[in-house]
Amino acid sequence: MARGYRALKIDPFGTGHFELDHERSAYAVSLIEAVRDAIGPDVELMLEMHGRFSPATAVRLARELAPFRPAWLEEPVPPENLKALKKVADKVETPIATGERIHDRIEFRELFESQAADIIQPDLGHIGGILETRKLAATAETHYTLVAPHNVGGSVLTAASLQLAACTPNFKVLEHFNDFADAEIKKVVRGAPEVDPETGCFALSHAPGLGVEFDPDAAAAFPQQRARFDLWAEGWERRSPK
Repeated sequence: MARGYRALKIDPFGTGHFELDHERSAYAVSLIEAVRDAIGPDVELMLEMHGRFSPATAVRLARELAPFRPAWLEEPVPPENLKALKKVADKVETPIATGERIHDRIEFRELFESQAADIIQPDLGHIGGILETRKLAATAETHYTLVAPHNVGGSVLTAASLQLAACTPNFKVLEHFNDFADAEIKKVVRGAPEVDPETGCFALSHAPGLGVEFDPDAAAAFPQQRARFDLWAEGWERRSPK
């Protein structure tokens, strides 16, 4: 919060899959309660489920966590089953967010028609760039659906997502990892977007193009490697996997 962030996202569910037993459910609730106590009532708190639960489990967890006023419930069930998602949406009051694993604008049609999501999360790097995502956002607007781009890439993807945000009336918030998980990666470009600690917002660059410039010398310090974030490793939700 000291860095200016006014929203954060957390997955407290460990290695849960389809079901979550009483002990792990109670632990997840205790984590969210502790986070809410730490950040206060005004900061938005998003719940990430990574598409792992059955509809019944997702609904139960959403209801147990409702007192902490989550801003959304992200991918509560596997994303390929819209009927399962609709089942959850019909039974909870928390807004439903999904869409990071949809890779074509046309594939969103059934999601809009089902009214199963309140917020879509297209990834500009997966779905075809700024123009394709802007077309999708316009369709989302006609369905009264907000847009919160998925953004776990580096500064170039962040810069592109900000250009989209600036011309999208139904834009909600931009995901951003680089201050935390990959802070050093910002050195790969000059002009990397930064969150203003006073406002919690990015300033929109007026430089040519996306406003960032690749620095090959800095990039040489980051050789290509196979990165893997194991959601099934015990303790990963505490960032201390075994």
